[in-house]
Amino acid sequence: MNQLIKYTLIIWILSGFVLFSQVDSSAYMIKTTEKNLLNEVIVEAESSNIFSQRDYLILKRRVLKVYPYVDSIRSIIQTAEVELQHFSKKRLSRKYTRKLQKKIVFRFRKDITDLTRKEGVILSKLIYREFGVTAYDLILNYRNGFHAFFWQRLAKMYDGDLKVIFDEKNNQEDLLINSIIDKYITR
Repeated sequence: MNQLIKYTLIIWILSGFVLFSQVDSSAYMIKTTEKNLLNEVIVEAESSNIFSQRDYLILKRRVLKVYPYVDSIRSIIQTAEVELQHFSKKRLSRKYTRKLQKKIVFRFRKDITDLTRKEGVILSKLIYREFGVTAYDLILNYRNGFHAFFWQRLAKMYDGDLKVIFDEKNNQEDLLINSIIDKYITR
């Protein structure tokens, strides 16, 4: 679309030069159109799903901002798995997960609320990429269906989705996210 606008603008400017030049342009235009007829040229924009350089830089900034949270989530889950192995009663494990949730909310509340909607979606995709399960399934696993449903509804109110998956084969944004992680994070 930008190229179409650019070419249209160039044609208008060039035709303005022809109209306001000191040479009698009407006679010149008639002579050239009679002798040299050009084929019609159709200018189409390339596929709309191709990321521009600006979009790539914005995506890179978002991924680099959100990825440290994935590392924190990984360490919290590893610690929680080790601790949950020691509990024989379900009541004690639920009590532990409630305390852990309160500690996590206290620790990350300010940072998570400062994320934009798109950064939240990228965080959900990175969680799926790292753990192979959606953020919804993580909440469902460590808390219960009510909490998972509540957080999913809250995410949906803000155009998010905790059930989003990371599919680099069918989604160009996911492919770019993966290349950004490989290039700038995993070394």
